[in-house]
Amino acid sequence: MDHVSIFSVFVIFFLLLGVGIVIAGVKTVPQGWEYTVERFGRYTGTLSPGLHVIVPMLDQIGVKLNMMEQ
Repeated sequence: MDHVSIFSVFVIFFLLLGVGIVIAGVKTVPQGWEYTVERFGRYTGTLSPGLHVIVPMLDQIGVKLNMMEQ
């Protein structure tokens, strides 16, 4: 069995951590919806439909608003 070095384990760990942070920062808002963005619980803006990038760990999606006609 091959010996895996500690360095390669750390590299793999940090690569997976980086990929997870990037995935957490990309948000897709579907057509007919708008999402509010909150930083530490305070409203900072609204995301319109489309692809958006937010700051992971600081920003979060607050309320998902349905803008479709009834």
